Amino acid sequence: MEKNRVSLIWPTYIGEFYNPDHAKNKNGLLDFFTEYKKNNKNSRAGGTVLSPDDKPQKEKYILDDDLYMSKYDLHLEKNEYYKKLIHFISKSIITISLQANITELKNFEYNKENLGVIIKDSWFIDYKKGGFVLPHTHPQCSWCCVYYVQVGDDVNSINGSTFFQKVRPPNQTSDFGSKYNDKTMIKVVPEEGKLVVWPQFVMHGSTPYQGKKNRIIISANALVRNQKLP
Repeated sequence: MEKNRVSLIWPTYIGEFYNPDHAKNKNGLLDFFTEYKKNNKNSRAGGTVLSPDDKPQKEKYILDDDLYMSKYDLHLEKNEYYKKLIHFISKSIITISLQANITELKNFEYNKENLGVIIKDSWFIDYKKGGFVLPHTHPQCSWCCVYYVQVGDDVNSINGSTFFQKVRPPNQTSDFGSKYNDKTMIKVVPEEGKLVVWPQFVMHGSTPYQGKKNRIIISANALVRNQKLP
């Protein structure tokens, strides 16, 4: 006798993780970023940021002042507070990777202790009033993330929030059967100490930030390797 079954195919995983040590490390991170900005020019090409590999022709853009972006190799800097944060980010990415691959693990040579996270890129963005980032995806990684160091003023879903665009085709009906597919965008309300993790293929960006106190976030791109395999 056949058994009925409903399978979940190609779901989109969005993880939210809270750093228990955020309050202890926040000021150290902010001091690190302040010193970094003194010694490094704004790496933003201008206009907006499309991806870490985006190299637009500079003459077509006007460098504006609403956002400061570091270089993409911040994880190579020797700062104790940033290293602690990268450790938290890595543990969170392993957690969501295990959940996303739970149906694959039966046929996979796998041991949690052998999993290692490779940070491909990491950087911080200092949003001033009016700062935003247009929709984009990140190449050459499996997971992307944003960590809210300082959320600034007027925290809500339309003021400097991170948004994700739907990856499924548009919904063509309005019946109950298609209700799960009617949202075209999800906005995440920023919270200090919160890390949001999502798959590389999801289009995302940020709404314009209108607060007076700067909003500061950290982003990273990562791979997860099974160290036991070649």
